[in-house]
Amino acid sequence: MSAAAHQALVLPSGNHGAPSGVPPLQLAGLAPNSGPASSVRSQEHQELLSAHKHLLATMDRQEESHSKLITSHRELMKAHKQILAKQTGKKKSQVKHPALGVIRLDYNYPPAEGDTDCPASFAYDVYYRVIPGLTFEMAQKGQFTETVERNFAEGIKFLEMKGASAITGDCGFMMAFQVLARKIAARPVFMSSMVQCPVIACAFEPSDQILVLTANGLSLKPQKEVLLNSCGFDVNEDRFIIKGCQDVPGFEAVAKGEAVDVFHVQPGIVSLVQDTIRMKPHIRGILCECTELPPYSDALRARTDLPVWDAITAADFYVSAYRDNPRFGLDEWQAEWDEEQEEYSFGMNLIEADKKSLVNKIGTAKPKKKHRGHPKAHTIAKRTKRNLTKKQAPILGVVRLDYNYPPAAGDTDFPGSYNYDVVFRAVPGLTFAMAQRGKMTYAVQHEFVEAIRWLERKGVCGITGDCGFMMAFQPIAREVANVPVFMSSMVQCPMISVAFDKYDKIMILTANSETLKPQKEVLLSQCGFDVDDKRFVIYGCQDVPGFDAVAKGEKVDVAYVTPGIVHLAKEILKKEPTIRAICLECTELPPYADALRKETLLAVFDAITCCDFFISARKDNPRFGLNEWQSDWDGVNEDYELGQNLDAGQRASLLSLQEGGY
Repeated sequence: MSAAAHQALVLPSGNHGAPSGVPPLQLAGLAPNSGPASSVRSQEHQELLSAHKHLLATMDRQEESHSKLITSHRELMKAHKQILAKQTGKKKSQVKHPALGVIRLDYNYPPAEGDTDCPASFAYDVYYRVIPGLTFEMAQKGQFTETVERNFAEGIKFLEMKGASAITGDCGFMMAFQVLARKIAARPVFMSSMVQCPVIACAFEPSDQILVLTANGLSLKPQKEVLLNSCGFDVNEDRFIIKGCQDVPGFEAVAKGEAVDVFHVQPGIVSLVQDTIRMKPHIRGILCECTELPPYSDALRARTDLPVWDAITAADFYVSAYRDNPRFGLDEWQAEWDEEQEEYSFGMNLIEADKKSLVNKIGTAKPKKKHRGHPKAHTIAKRTKRNLTKKQAPILGVVRLDYNYPPAAGDTDFPGSYNYDVVFRAVPGLTFAMAQRGKMTYAVQHEFVEAIRWLERKGVCGITGDCGFMMAFQPIAREVANVPVFMSSMVQCPMISVAFDKYDKIMILTANSETLKPQKEVLLSQCGFDVDDKRFVIYGCQDVPGFDAVAKGEKVDVAYVTPGIVHLAKEILKKEPTIRAICLECTELPPYADALRKETLLAVFDAITCCDFFISARKDNPRFGLNEWQSDWDGVNEDYELGQNLDAGQRASLLSLQEGGY
């Protein structure tokens, strides 16, 4: 009811509705001039009227406010619907978060956290498919029966149908089936952690050694050549040192198919590796070949101060090529991971007929047993953790050209491109033209070597360059350094190509194809790769509108350039439909990686995925293994200006800071 209607019903105003000639007060029973009592009643009546007027005024204001509230509510609901419509549309257009597919042996056991067969080992969705008849013995022999081969092919196709972005195996011996697997799959396939061998080897001096840790050295050694050759890598008997863990107390549970007591086994694994390093002091890195060894990677990193790669670092590398990089590039194009894994039990995802053909029947996994080994194993593990001084969070070192420009987010020279600390050091006199020629003067080489040594003194655990042409200086850098050196994103090429069929191609995008092509042979040869491999096709971005700012040393408008980069890639794919992956060679191209991932749905590798791969080998894995052994990164990278970290004389010799620059 409105205030006006209420007023009309409660108390008519004036003579409205009153008998003719009768005063309003008389109608109320209050005759004028009725003496003192009448005066009191009249005053009370006036107060009542005044209060009533205030009430009516309040009701009017409330009615007005209510009307405005209804209007605002309608507008809010309209806006809410519009937002929901936009969000619904956005979600429909978002690409699914990447996932990993795992081919499982016909072997049932309780995996520990960190094991490839434990979903909790991964920070993304993982799907499993057991292959009926594919026993450990068959994998070790490296030969299928016709039936198992058919099951293997069906398993790969099933995982791709589930949405797997990349596919691996849960046994290192599956590397013998790598060639077959990549013929079947359209996605990258890496059946063993040993696919990392070529990239790791490239990062160290040829005289340096890599320790390959396996479940049983006696089983792996006969297959070493087959497995490494399947990685597209020349075997060097002196380069890769194989060490088995079969004699480590408690690790025999692996061979028995029982649950491994990680706390009990960990000290023995660490001791074995430390003893091996004392005997082989040229070991510079460790590769855990067995898929049940990642739970010990953090302890090895903490105790040896060496980079440790395993099945998880391999999986993370391939998945990262499909994953949104939240630090730069296109945003909100990919659905966020819900951090929930699909529950899996042995034999799941098989039809009933296939379940019946399993050698290891469902529900036959051996339960976890209390280990009868050292009664103080857990105490020893805890004491090890307590006595361990926290290690510094990993730091990346970047060698910079004598070239001053404003880097965009995602550029190698932009500190915010990384989720770990980064330190820069410019080399006076090392111009782009000199890097392009692949030859340094004696004076510049001296400064280059000093930059490598300075970065190592700063505590970096990996060194890269801010120009792909620095790959020509890879031999000089790794001869000086004790940490992994990867002067160009092209060191990833062998690890990319091994994951695809020999008829599949890899697109290399560079700033200017005319300048890169003459150096292709030099650059790829320094990556330890066959330069005659026709699978690598090079295309330049020099004609993309706005990208000419790179050549001019000006700030690049990433938002303006992105559509042109995407259009270029799509046009190339029309001409070369067998391209399965993209490698961005130029260090100024990572800002466009996310847009390329979204629009092409291909794996995109760049300078940042390369750096992340090497840093991951020194970084604590929070999902499993030893914890609290490494200081947390503070989340802040300091700004950098060219010439910083140089003495006055070195700064004065920077050509790009001299008057007029170059």
